[in-house]
Amino acid sequence: MRSIQKILSESHKWAESYRKLEIFQVCRGIRLENCVYIISGPPGVGKSTVSKELAYSFDKSAVIEGDMIYLMIKGGLVAPWEDDGFYMDLFWDNIISLTNNFLDRGVTVVIEYVIFEDQLKKIAAFLKEKRIKLKYCVLIAEEETLKDRDSSRKEIERTGDLSIQARNEFLAKNSEKHHFLFTDDLDVKETVNIIKTSNQFLISEQ
Repeated sequence: MRSIQKILSESHKWAESYRKLEIFQVCRGIRLENCVYIISGPPGVGKSTVSKELAYSFDKSAVIEGDMIYLMIKGGLVAPWEDDGFYMDLFWDNIISLTNNFLDRGVTVVIEYVIFEDQLKKIAAFLKEKRIKLKYCVLIAEEETLKDRDSSRKEIERTGDLSIQARNEFLAKNSEKHHFLFTDDLDVKETVNIIKTSNQFLISEQ
């Protein structure tokens, strides 16, 4: 019969090997954490660019572009700010369905859309049931930075005053300021690294 000391020694060695494997997986980007990422912010702040860079940092990943999901509706479509709740409720059902399909196949999910803090309850509840973390990051920048970025875009892609208006709305509506990430002095890779490694963007139970 094996001694207790030997069993404990083998258990310690196994735990240490497992810890090293976890570190290796994190460094390789194979598995950072059991987490879904929501990248939000005003139009023109860089959500699409950051979301794609974040997704490419994982071994298996997908970006769900909120605009594409919402605009699947043709007949009867109204702007999100004019919706009485019907289409946004459908929007979240579709987002959650896609997210669930990806998660069940081991694919890390990044959701990119203009999403305010008070719109997170449905997906937060869904992920809580699946025991999956949710990170919500609002990319933001000073007004001058947004104007400079907007002017550097192709004319057809410019957002004009809409970006500034949305920025002010985020600052007014979102009470949890630690979800903001000011990107004025950050490049894309630095932004992604902060999102992945910082716990400030974690959503607590809703």
